[in-house]
Amino acid sequence: MNYFNILEIIIIIWFSMSVFIEIASSLVFWFWLRRHGVNLVFSLIGIPGYMESAYRKWCRKNGVSGKTVLILRISSIINVIIASVFFIMLVSSKN
Repeated sequence: MNYFNILEIIIIIWFSMSVFIEIASSLVFWFWLRRHGVNLVFSLIGIPGYMESAYRKWCRKNGVSGKTVLILRISSIINVIIASVFFIMLVSSKN
């Protein structure tokens, strides 16, 4: 029987939570953008940067600074990428 050590458990939880947070925050961001009248093409919502670009246009149009939201969105995407790299290394080392 193959047991996981604590580092493997941390990587699995980190990867799972980072993906969940990215998906949940994307859904919340999509609803927020729709509620504020931003027109989005539904099939493009999953492409990284699409909603952020629409948000930047909305911010310029309404004279709002969107730096905080954009920094949070970009850091969330970077977190998913880094967690994915560690998770792939973990899975590939098991085989």
